[in-house]
Amino acid sequence: MSDPAIAVSMLGIFILTIMLGFPICFTLMAMGIFFGYYAYYDPERMQSIFDNRIFDLLVNQTYSVMANDVLVAVPLFLFMGYIVERANLVDRLFFTLQIAARHIPGSMAVAALATCTLFATASGIIGAVVTLMGLLAFPAMLKARYDTSFSAGVICAGGCLGILIPPSIMLIVYAAAASMSVVRLYAAAIIPGFMLAGLYVVYVIGRAALNPKLAPPPRQEDIDEARGDKNIIIMMLTSFFPLAFLILSVLGAILFGLATPTEAASMGAAGGIVLAASYRIGSIRAGQITPDWMVGHNLHPPYNPWHYAIGVGAVTTFVLYVAYFALRLLAREIFDVPLAAERTLPFAPGVSVVIAFAIAAAIRYTGDRWPVLAFIQPKVPALRPFFAFGGWAALVGLGFGAVYLIMFAVFGLGEAFAEHEYSPWAFDIGFFVATLAYMGWRGIDQVALKESVYLTVRTTAMVCWLFVGSWTFSSVFAYLGGQGLIEEFVLAMDLSPVVFLLLAQVIIFFLGWPLEWSEIIIIFVPIFLPMLPFFGIDPLFFGILVALNLQTSFLTPPMAMAAYYLKGVAPPHVQLIQIFKGCLPFLSMVFLAMAILYNFPQIALWLPKIVYGG
Repeated sequence: MSDPAIAVSMLGIFILTIMLGFPICFTLMAMGIFFGYYAYYDPERMQSIFDNRIFDLLVNQTYSVMANDVLVAVPLFLFMGYIVERANLVDRLFFTLQIAARHIPGSMAVAALATCTLFATASGIIGAVVTLMGLLAFPAMLKARYDTSFSAGVICAGGCLGILIPPSIMLIVYAAAASMSVVRLYAAAIIPGFMLAGLYVVYVIGRAALNPKLAPPPRQEDIDEARGDKNIIIMMLTSFFPLAFLILSVLGAILFGLATPTEAASMGAAGGIVLAASYRIGSIRAGQITPDWMVGHNLHPPYNPWHYAIGVGAVTTFVLYVAYFALRLLAREIFDVPLAAERTLPFAPGVSVVIAFAIAAAIRYTGDRWPVLAFIQPKVPALRPFFAFGGWAALVGLGFGAVYLIMFAVFGLGEAFAEHEYSPWAFDIGFFVATLAYMGWRGIDQVALKESVYLTVRTTAMVCWLFVGSWTFSSVFAYLGGQGLIEEFVLAMDLSPVVFLLLAQVIIFFLGWPLEWSEIIIIFVPIFLPMLPFFGIDPLFFGILVALNLQTSFLTPPMAMAAYYLKGVAPPHVQLIQIFKGCLPFLSMVFLAMAILYNFPQIALWLPKIVYGG
């Protein structure tokens, strides 16, 4: 048997093996090593059983994955999604949008789609989005007398949008596999992604308007019960806009060149932590949550009064300095006032700490007798221990600042670290960073934070090992001549670009039944990529078509994974066939979006060309 024939057999055995349920990443590595041992076998060179180049290849591929800068953004975006998911932001968002869209036919379905779109954009994890919305929105829609299949289709279709709309993990993986720019892919995916979401919304509104029995209008008592005493504007400001601002900030930083995808992802992860902590602190303030450190605060102060005063002083001073810089930026934009050359705090080093301690002393000795001091202190007594944590941490931060100054200013260790520039702002940095960091640590749900870290590590490890296995597998496959054999076979068919594109999309469509998107992108899409230049197909356009196509793999029976995710959390009376039935109309919307994109490729290519040229 020739080497190319062995390579084709290798691919066939791999497909059979994964259909039997073996773990894909380890199957890839095992088959890569097994067939690679044969491919690189050299009896004249071998001195031992391990003297084979396949082992060097495996080590090199593992190092290449670890050193790939593009993949660094994957765990950061994953963490942002997981922390947002576990911060109970989605339930607030859904009920707010439900009330805001109450006058639209199928308002609850539209709200579910909008929530799925926003949450899927932040998360990019289909299983998480479908499961969470299946627990939150699906029962609410059934309670509102919505048709079961119609409701299920809305949840499944909306939950799949995260692999298309940036910041998408799938597009990062495709960029790494195709050696393309993540930034250009993100720019290309924005309009097609929201076009598909728009088609879903148009379909839902149209079906609800033509057949109101599918989605009855909400009753006034249901609206009043959901809204309570809250104003819709306040609800939007506290639920929709924070998450939307986080996502738009991350995307804007990437698209306008203010940050690399990795830097923007780290910004998004930090923003997710801030959002999660802020919402939980708000719940504590409202009395909805009682953390351990609040127990006993009504009996006697369970905190050091000085620590509390220092915490309030530190936070107040930090807010004043943020306001100062905001005014300076505003003056630059409006009055063209130049910023200082050195971006430092006003006054000399340490002055901000002195201001914070002065405010703390005033609070400690006068309480809240002065209106200004009463204004800056928390009105809810339950939050006072929270500020006391900040005050304690501020003192610890001062200690670290003192250690820094002793090491570098007194003993002159800065000379031993040539790349280290001595900073006299050690007290200020230690004081405020320690205050805010520890208050955030005590304010956030630590159980949810640990779960988010664990899930991020687990999912990232899966993606990275898939890359190691697939790159090893594909290297051996190409070395044996499998890649060349497939290219020769396809080119010998003398296909037109349209037929080739359709053939590739049909293959990817069928591969989506037994495989996840990650395996398709990492293993099979690279088979098509070298042939794109022969047919004059832009890899950017091809990638967006693939991203649209992969929506179908989660919605197509009998292997529609989104349907199984929903079935796992749906009420017992909901049958799987009902969920499949609801997915089919949205599947046709995906095919319609692909047809529109194929006939009007500028939908994907216009924005990258306008922003980046070329």
